[in-house]
Amino acid sequence: MEYYADVMGQIDVQRERKRLAELYAGMEKSELEEIAGDVHSLTPVAREALRSEMLSRGMEAPPLSAGAAETSVKPEVPSPVMIARYGGVPEALLAKSMLDSAGIESFLGDENLVRLDWFYSNLVGGIKLMVREEDAETARALLKENIPEWDPKNDSES
Repeated sequence: MEYYADVMGQIDVQRERKRLAELYAGMEKSELEEIAGDVHSLTPVAREALRSEMLSRGMEAPPLSAGAAETSVKPEVPSPVMIARYGGVPEALLAKSMLDSAGIESFLGDENLVRLDWFYSNLVGGIKLMVREEDAETARALLKENIPEWDPKNDSES
């Protein structure tokens, strides 16, 4: 007996639709809602049968396409904003540590590439200090502040 994958892999859509309709018809409302909560794991035929059964019961049904449900649920993530560029790693790390100390979350773009070879700094446009959009103005103001340098002559602890 030979096995033909292209023939054996196909399902009879009408028979599967009928089987699923009978299966879903025998389920309780809570069971259907549970299945609808994981609708992206269903085949298109199963989604269609589930939607049909839920609508016939007056329930809120999931959309036919799983992609539509996923795109409407995902919140839009704001992209980070570049607030400064640095030619060298020490200056970039100092600026980042100032923001970290102020509680502003930040990261350094292209830092690892410049660490590999400082010559790449000009090629990639320097190390970029990135923050959230809502923190950008505060971070820029913080970095513009003049920080007094330590002078051992004026140190009162010596």
